[in-house]
Amino acid sequence: MLNGHGFARPRLYHLVLLDDAAESPTSVRRFQGVIKELCRKLRGEGIPVRWRAAIERDDEKGLHCHVFFLLDDVGMINPCQILNAKRYGLQALLGAMLAKRAMNFHLAQPKADIHRIGGTRKGDRMNYATLAGAKLDDCKEWISYLVKKRSKPSDLPTIYLSSRDSKYPPKTMPPTAKEKKPRERRSNQHRRVHPRTRPPEARGIVGSS
Repeated sequence: MLNGHGFARPRLYHLVLLDDAAESPTSVRRFQGVIKELCRKLRGEGIPVRWRAAIERDDEKGLHCHVFFLLDDVGMINPCQILNAKRYGLQALLGAMLAKRAMNFHLAQPKADIHRIGGTRKGDRMNYATLAGAKLDDCKEWISYLVKKRSKPSDLPTIYLSSRDSKYPPKTMPPTAKEKKPRERRSNQHRRVHPRTRPPEARGIVGSS
């Protein structure tokens, strides 16, 4: 996912979804519903997004979902207006959405100092990582957390989830149905006319004198 994405300004976010309700056969679908809703809101703001997720279970958090969002910061708003840790206020969209679903969340910041502001330990932590230069290698290590076997439940039919990524980079996507050039209408000169709609003289019928 981190190679060949074609994004101009890629960002990587790590979100942990926690289900406050008792675990049930619908728990995984609940996680999927949140992920799809977040993607819908991001894309609605002109932000392309791809994602990978894994389901885990442990004694502390119970059944939970780790999801990495790779998105392109080219939209109408800053992606952090949607993917942030705020619980209250106008920008607490994520917190409000999960509260309605009896769910909770944790926005996991990248730990490596290279992702801090200024790229040193003195800088503040960021909610996301960029993929420029040496940061890409660290991001690959960061996202590899998804495939580690620790805490992966063995009794669930599905533990790995992902978006259906297009094989086309965003800038070379084929035109959508709305963007395709409309077919030109035939002029009357070339249009076929049903015999009964032709004038009598054209059909060889001459009126009586």
